[in-house]
Amino acid sequence: MLSLQVETFIKEQKLINPHERVLVAVSTGVDSMVLLHILTSLQKKLGFGIGVVHVNHKLRAASDKEESFLRNYCQKQNLPFYSTRWSNPPNSGIEEKARAFRYNFFKETMQHYHYQVLATAHHSDDQMETMIMKMVREGHLFSAKGILASQPFGTNQTLIRPLLQVAKEEILDYSKTAGVTYFEDQTNASLDMQRNRIRHQVIPLLKEENPQALQHFQQFSQQLNAAQEVIEKQQKSWYQAITKEGPKGLEIDVSGYLTFSQAQQFFFLQELAKKARQYYDLTFSSKHIEQVMKLLAKEKAQWTIDIDQTWQLQKSYDRLFLRPRKSRVDRVEPVTLTIGDSLFLSENEWLGIFPKDKVEIPEKVKFWLEYRQSLALEFPLSVILRRRQAGDRIQLNEQLHKRISRFFIDKKVPQFSRDQSWVITDLHGKVLGLIPYVFSYLYIPKETAKIHYVLLYKYRKPKLEGEANAGKRY
Repeated sequence: MLSLQVETFIKEQKLINPHERVLVAVSTGVDSMVLLHILTSLQKKLGFGIGVVHVNHKLRAASDKEESFLRNYCQKQNLPFYSTRWSNPPNSGIEEKARAFRYNFFKETMQHYHYQVLATAHHSDDQMETMIMKMVREGHLFSAKGILASQPFGTNQTLIRPLLQVAKEEILDYSKTAGVTYFEDQTNASLDMQRNRIRHQVIPLLKEENPQALQHFQQFSQQLNAAQEVIEKQQKSWYQAITKEGPKGLEIDVSGYLTFSQAQQFFFLQELAKKARQYYDLTFSSKHIEQVMKLLAKEKAQWTIDIDQTWQLQKSYDRLFLRPRKSRVDRVEPVTLTIGDSLFLSENEWLGIFPKDKVEIPEKVKFWLEYRQSLALEFPLSVILRRRQAGDRIQLNEQLHKRISRFFIDKKVPQFSRDQSWVITDLHGKVLGLIPYVFSYLYIPKETAKIHYVLLYKYRKPKLEGEANAGKRY
């Protein structure tokens, strides 16, 4: 008997505890009316209480009649009844928005009237439909697992599906035998919606092909749930082993990633995508993950992928960063400095050039990180500070002139650090130094030579985006 089958399922899955209050979502269709009928018959035996919640979507002429019927039904059965009406339905996306409206009302009702459990009438045919829809729409392994018998809902509440292992035919048979009154929603016959097309055109063929198809989909769903539990535990372990979380993004050890098998790499990136969604409300597409896997397999030193308008993945040698997209580095106008000058380049950078015995450091920057360069007497009294330009070269010793771009490559300087570097030239454009990395050997005092000037570059990390603006002199 169906009632006994549902009772057994509730006990095995521990869907309802004694003394809990259960809010039953009822549309007046056959599924929810049968669920209400069965739970009403079990409430005293299992020791739980029942209330009924209904949403009148105002989309059909019969909607008001159905609401009135259910209100009277609950009054006769002495069941608390809660209802609302959808006053302003949208012109598009009705199915999804109607669902959101329903479940928001369910949640509000549970919180206001102190219900611990929400019961819906999803059954095994719904499970099969949902799994097929998700495989068609998304193609994601775990999204295809379908509907769970129980899951968290709202704040400390639970959503349950007591009919999940019951076939539609069994529900219809029960309604006839028990004399359950219900209303047929004519829109369920329309083939305009994907779910209805799958329900009426696909599932009957699968059942005809194999009468055990419903059970097989149910088993597949259970196996996917079990597999997900195992894989998620491994994903967390892989993620923790090679990922650092920071206030402005994530940093991944690429060498550690490359020790994973291809399958492990895929599931690691799935976990990374999950964290991105959780922390930053950022969505990785399947194409993003596929692209990252291909690029990391090539072991290219540096590359960047834009995830959306504000976030990007950036590979720099043995590190992969998920961070906000760097706004275009502000190409400040060249600044002329003379010995004794200093200025804030941004809120996080300060630079000054002084005679060695007259160094003056603002109190604000005293404990910042420091790049210090001693300078020889030959260093010009006036210099120009600017961003690097294509073709910039610096003389590192008597024989070696090197392009700054080549210097960065040889030193494996990340791209974002390259863009934040500063170039000092004389008034004729000759490069004297690259800050904070190297100076031309021509202006570095020899061991026996006297130090005449000192260049100080003070900075703090992390640098905030878009702050590289030359500022007021001091």
